[in-house]
Amino acid sequence: MYLIKNLTNRYNIIELLLLVIALLVPLEKTSMRFMIVVISIVTLVKGNYSLFLNKINWIKLGLTLLWILPFLQLFLQNKLNQNWSHLETKLSLLLFPLFIVIGTDLKKKFLFDIFKIFIFGCCISIILCLANSIYNFLLQGEVNYFYYKKISFLHHPGYYSMYLNFATGLLYLNLLNPIKNHKIQISWSWIIIIIFSFFIILISSRTGWITNIIINGVFIFTITKRKKFNRRHWTFMLIIGFSIAGLISLSSPLKNRFNEIIKHTFYAEKQSNYPSSTSTRIKAWEATVELAKKNWLFGFGTGYGGKELNKIYRDKGYFSLKKKNINPHNQYLQYLLDHGIIGIILLFFITIVMFIISLKEKNYDYTIFLLIMILNFTTESVLETQSGIVFFSLFNTLFFFQWLDKKQHLFDQ
Repeated sequence: MYLIKNLTNRYNIIELLLLVIALLVPLEKTSMRFMIVVISIVTLVKGNYSLFLNKINWIKLGLTLLWILPFLQLFLQNKLNQNWSHLETKLSLLLFPLFIVIGTDLKKKFLFDIFKIFIFGCCISIILCLANSIYNFLLQGEVNYFYYKKISFLHHPGYYSMYLNFATGLLYLNLLNPIKNHKIQISWSWIIIIIFSFFIILISSRTGWITNIIINGVFIFTITKRKKFNRRHWTFMLIIGFSIAGLISLSSPLKNRFNEIIKHTFYAEKQSNYPSSTSTRIKAWEATVELAKKNWLFGFGTGYGGKELNKIYRDKGYFSLKKKNINPHNQYLQYLLDHGIIGIILLFFITIVMFIISLKEKNYDYTIFLLIMILNFTTESVLETQSGIVFFSLFNTLFFFQWLDKKQHLFDQ
């Protein structure tokens, strides 16, 4: 109750709705759609439209190009009606920048509250996932309910592990530089990090595993270098290490998943029926590159790239890929296929260029977020599903806007 009262006194209605959305990101997709409709109506009524007179806000709205580009492309192709569903899925890329420009004051306290409420949402989601798995296990006696999609029933394992890895990174940052007035105790931060890392293993997303190893490795090195590691910290890390090693060695599903990473990451089978999702991705990447060369300047347009890709699958005999309508499973290749060189340059700037800039400027929360997005962009077409789009659009907009505000402040001085 204290937290709710504190937030209602501190923020306006639009900011409160954004906090609710941050809470719901790791939870449930249907309610998320409802919340986006609600915040759209509220922003339309309560938004401060005079903020459009500020030139910096028009630069901020450059992020909406991620939605405007596919819209204009389909409009010029006279194919809006046939593919509006694709644009509808991507609407968050247009709406969140608008909500935040005319409805929020991006002070650090607001961003920190977004972080805290998101971490809280991740904790609730884990409780729900475990409760669901325990319930089904007691009913049917199948251990598999504690692995992969059966435990990650709220979201696809790849996206869910993306959320948990970001929350883990935020908790590590809080260990290095504790956030004032947020009272996230160090011991609780370590306990939550252990739980999140443990759960990422159960989810069994290979990109999630790799990302988690990188995040844990980087922060352990940093904490050790700063001489902030004590006996208690080493105890926590040993618990993480032994738990993960024991879990993988004792669990057949996890052991098979781990072996698949080792055996298939750099190898693709030559058959048309693929036992491994890694080899499937490699074949999808090869076919996408071959197709993208035919229209590399402008691309085929949202929705039509996939149709053309299925023709390539058919010609190459990749019938399992065609049957499942497999997308490129790489967001950069997806943008090259759909929007050509213009689209991929835009995506490169928003992710890779901004990653380098944020790292140089020691804006590490932004850096962690972009690192996670870049890693996931290499193995998934993240911006083709609501689970990926809402997460990326919300946090990328907040980080990018705050970065621009900081630049404007330095320029004004």
